[in-house]
Amino acid sequence: MLLIIDNQSQYIRQFKRRYLDDRDIPHLIFEHNEQINFSKLPEISGLMISGGKGNPYEPLNLTTNFVALMNLDVPTIGFCLGHEIIGVAWQAKIKRLRDYQNKKQLVNIDVLDDPIFAGLGKSDFIIQKRHRYHLPAAPLGFVVLAHSDICPVEVIRHFEKPIYGFQGHPEVSGKDGLLMVNNFIGMCGLL
Repeated sequence: MLLIIDNQSQYIRQFKRRYLDDRDIPHLIFEHNEQINFSKLPEISGLMISGGKGNPYEPLNLTTNFVALMNLDVPTIGFCLGHEIIGVAWQAKIKRLRDYQNKKQLVNIDVLDDPIFAGLGKSDFIIQKRHRYHLPAAPLGFVVLAHSDICPVEVIRHFEKPIYGFQGHPEVSGKDGLLMVNNFIGMCGLL
């Protein structure tokens, strides 16, 4: 079962309909402020943390995100705000960008052989962006997998665990984005 924390994302419901439901991937969606009782859940195979409004410090109550991150030892992926939440959970700072990002952007891959990029066959990809904040440096225990002209930390992975963060939205970035999401779902054993 894939556990999804929805941080009022504009994209996660679309992703649910167009990807998860079409592939019959078992999933549960919890709102960012909804209490999770792990003992009452089916076995969780992966965690997805959506994008959303603001940043990890304001304005949403993001406790559910941090509770899930600290209590589940499963493959994890965060998109946009979810990426920033992962960073903050591992002691990274976030920084406000000069300009709001709301466009598709070229991202350059630094670690081509990472499993998240399996089958991509190139050293860059285009990703949908919609954010004002970013991680200026990788959190403790993470490696930077990709960067862009705007953000030096576009994609991260934990050194020891399959925990990934994407500053953009691969879930709505076409074929390449869905390939990377598909690779993550495979890591969860849900394909």
